[in-house]
Amino acid sequence: MNRFSVLTVISILLAAVAGADEAADKEYIARFEKEFPKAAQPAKLEDYATVARYDELFMGSNLDDALKTVSNDSGGIAWGLSYRMMSLNDLYRVTGDVKYLRANLRCIQAVLAVTDDKIGKQLFTGRIVAAWGCDKYAKRGRAVFAVHTGIITAPMFEFLLLVRDNVGFKAEIDDVFQTILKGAADALAVHDRQWRDGPEKGAGHYIGMDQEDDLENKPLPGNRLSAMGWALWRSWQISANTMHRDRALAIGRYIKNRLYKSPDGAYYWAYSLTVDPVKEKRARENVSGEDSSHAGLTMALPLALARDGKIFNRHDLRRVGKMVVNGIARLGGGILIGSVTGDPKANPGYVGHAVNWLSFAEAESGVRDTILPFYLNYKSYPDPYELARLLHCHKFGK
Repeated sequence: MNRFSVLTVISILLAAVAGADEAADKEYIARFEKEFPKAAQPAKLEDYATVARYDELFMGSNLDDALKTVSNDSGGIAWGLSYRMMSLNDLYRVTGDVKYLRANLRCIQAVLAVTDDKIGKQLFTGRIVAAWGCDKYAKRGRAVFAVHTGIITAPMFEFLLLVRDNVGFKAEIDDVFQTILKGAADALAVHDRQWRDGPEKGAGHYIGMDQEDDLENKPLPGNRLSAMGWALWRSWQISANTMHRDRALAIGRYIKNRLYKSPDGAYYWAYSLTVDPVKEKRARENVSGEDSSHAGLTMALPLALARDGKIFNRHDLRRVGKMVVNGIARLGGGILIGSVTGDPKANPGYVGHAVNWLSFAEAESGVRDTILPFYLNYKSYPDPYELARLLHCHKFGK
């Protein structure tokens, strides 16, 4: 075969691959727009994200209803009320209005009132813990999950940090302040037996124990580690517990050492992080990417540490921003992919809280223009967390 023939064959093969990629993207877009029907008229951010809208939708009777039945038996606190708590912290940051701290106090007290030791429920092992068991995920029965404990207690610690800086409100609730601090710390301590140092120097992680069979004695996935690390870091900031500080930093190193640096300047990673630190670069197409929803939680600890100048830095935040632009949001126009690598085989339902990625816009300018159109074009009714994050990012740019 002569040189001209070889080039012709290569051109045909490349065209075929490009055509297949285009077809896969079109098929994904069709599934995405079925999951998120496009608005007839795109919203304007100044109308979409307002404090008045938050109050109308999520305060008053809506908050009352959310607190009527508080239970984590099916993960309702971890994946529902905890995000409400985060949203109320954000609304206080945006407005300075103590009514949002008062509302969050109601949420936190309701959550602390239903730990397993308070309601008398035992895990399948017979243990009764000062945290929130769940009947949903482990085949063996009721279990307590580190990811739940982390994501529930992190906004509690952040609430305490906000209250600490409001002298008048802190004096008003000082006894309750200490009760919340102890309750959240006791919940974290439930998982102490799952802690393992290493495997590399300076790193650390939690292992699965008495939960899903396939995670027994194995390192927990990145999103679960990050949730605990985030809570540990906030606990250190309010309590000066140096063990919590050291563990949060160790988890941060563990996660950072397992992110693939890609030639496109981005970080990519899998749902289950590699056992050993990664040493090679890897293009996004060669990474089995974590779903976008869990990935937002995986980046919670790196983001918190970066803002405090620990382990992660602005360059790392920019790499995550590059992932958003080149992976999740590569199709543009507000169409988001449910995988960090932009894999069109992903489920659009795994887009999750896309608003999380706006926090990386300060390091990678393209993020804002790829994430905001999702809300303005495709999600007419954000949940409380999304609306609060949009308000916070709009005001503070992070």
